[in-house]
Amino acid sequence: MGGLNVVALISGGKDSFFSMLHCQRNGHRIVALANLYPSQGGRDAAVEDSESYMYQTIGHAVIPQYQDALQLPLYRQEILGSAVNQAKSYGPATLGSSATSTESDETESLMPLLRKVLQAHPEINAVSSGAIMSDYQRTRVESVAIRLGLVPLSYLWQWPSLAGHSQSSLLEDMSTVGQDARIIKVASGGLDESFLWQNVADHRTITRLTNAARRFGAPDDGAVLGEGGEYETLCVAGPAPLWKGRIVINPESMQTVPGEAGSAAVRVLDSSVTPLTDCSPIVEVPKPAILDDPFQQIIDRLVENQTTQESSSEIKESLRPGKPFQTLDSVTDSVEQEGDVILLSALTGKGSSASEQTQSIMAEAVARVSNMGLQTSDIAYTTIILRDMHDFAAVNDAYRTYFTEPNPAARLTIACAEVLPADSLLMMSMTVAPGSREGLHVQSRSYWAPANIGPYSQAIRFPTNPQTPATDATVFVSGQIALEPASMDIYCPAHTSPAISFLHEAVLALQHLARIGKCMKVLFWTNPVAFVASTNDDDIQHRVQLARCVWKAYIESTAAGNDSPDVDEREDFDVWHLQNRRGPGRQQTIVHAVEGHESCGPLTVIVVDSLPRGAAIEWVGTGKHARTDMALPESFHLKDVLRTLERFSERFYADM
Repeated sequence: MGGLNVVALISGGKDSFFSMLHCQRNGHRIVALANLYPSQGGRDAAVEDSESYMYQTIGHAVIPQYQDALQLPLYRQEILGSAVNQAKSYGPATLGSSATSTESDETESLMPLLRKVLQAHPEINAVSSGAIMSDYQRTRVESVAIRLGLVPLSYLWQWPSLAGHSQSSLLEDMSTVGQDARIIKVASGGLDESFLWQNVADHRTITRLTNAARRFGAPDDGAVLGEGGEYETLCVAGPAPLWKGRIVINPESMQTVPGEAGSAAVRVLDSSVTPLTDCSPIVEVPKPAILDDPFQQIIDRLVENQTTQESSSEIKESLRPGKPFQTLDSVTDSVEQEGDVILLSALTGKGSSASEQTQSIMAEAVARVSNMGLQTSDIAYTTIILRDMHDFAAVNDAYRTYFTEPNPAARLTIACAEVLPADSLLMMSMTVAPGSREGLHVQSRSYWAPANIGPYSQAIRFPTNPQTPATDATVFVSGQIALEPASMDIYCPAHTSPAISFLHEAVLALQHLARIGKCMKVLFWTNPVAFVASTNDDDIQHRVQLARCVWKAYIESTAAGNDSPDVDEREDFDVWHLQNRRGPGRQQTIVHAVEGHESCGPLTVIVVDSLPRGAAIEWVGTGKHARTDMALPESFHLKDVLRTLERFSERFYADM
């Protein structure tokens, strides 16, 4: 995909400017700057700070200087309203049906600002923000961006969680490229006035911030980066070619203003811009590797062991195909319930097109959910089986209209024509989990994991037992394919054989599953599944074998990371046992840890006709986030998916 034309949201802080550098690093062009400033005096520097939940306003009097320092047009808008919706996730539907309530939320001030920018620069198709760990900020920018048809970019998102990175490493990277951001406000018991106007990326300042965070904060809570409001910064300089000048503020033009509860800020009375004498780039902006070290090591290990070079005859010898499938004349939908969780299984619809059948299915699902006293927002997971993946866009367009709340259901989409009745272009199953739940719905491009732009979340977590939500919760994770997060293109390393290319896809997609699981506090996976797309018999069996090897290597590396013994590597498992999924084929892989043990259900590999975006493999799993000494039951929903696809069982394989 080509580069995007970006409007950058700036507050003056370090993160929005460093995010711009990463936009350029990924081939995008910064076209304009946009800023929101506090009301009650507008641009008057006397109104130095406001109590905004969403926007940094301290130092806003300096913002006009960025137009000269970066030589980019700057557009500004007064902040209107207040934080009406203070939930972590945001969407207009959460504000109520009243237009007044929507307009009164301060987030909506972004709408007229960005519309003004788009009117002047219609070529703009993306918006950049500096969100690192704040769901509150990220989801609000995403909501506005998506409604305006803009691609949200948050290249710093979850940066400290990437392998080899940390809170301090982000600041060190800023120093490496020459970004100079000064601490302009402190508001934490660990910070005092001595921090004011220090370069936040200076080694001594980083050390002091780290020590303060250890005394007054929790590990990895973002305090070193100021994510909890511990401090605010003001960028005064940065590297070319983004920066064309430096903002100069003389000491006599600064006042220290004490605040409440030990806080303090710098008020800037005057500033100017000095042109840079050399606007040539000095150093390339550091960019995280696509694969974390543990996942790169999986590839290196399998290549070194020549796993990808096994002959087709050797692989065929290890496979035990299942029973031939039988063509279905019809499918009967059903409703099942376990506790408070309800499964609507094998729903098919009427109509001559995929769009019409999707609307028919969804109308039926909404009616059934409504009859239960529930609503569409209670749907936690949806599986869509298509006859032809070319119908995916039409199905998605119809499906999205039923999910307007934040954090829509997690989702899996595959194409497998043989399991569908003759007159059906698609079939859906849905798990309905009423009550309190938590979702992860990241729609911004980043280095972390693929953005989910559309009507599904990366993951939904809900209490399996409402009486013990802290120890008995289930996490549904959407199907993960090997999209490169920064570009949203299918990952395809250059100059590799088909086998090595598939191996890279399998490992990257699995890394996405693992990162999402980590974010949702998943400790183990129950019944993981790898869907493999292929049409050539030899290719199928090779890919199935590679998927198994990748999963085994992942489990072993996880065990090694916990200083635990290797997983059970016995070779006497009935790998392809299909009849009742018991006995040796049902054997679980146990990973022992110091505190007890973690378990992982048996891997299942299913060969399907095709996957979204032409992917070769898609991983899906249901996670648990509490340790248990009990045998893990099969996931309610995933069990239904496997039961449905067992009808096509000549390509259905159980593992471990």
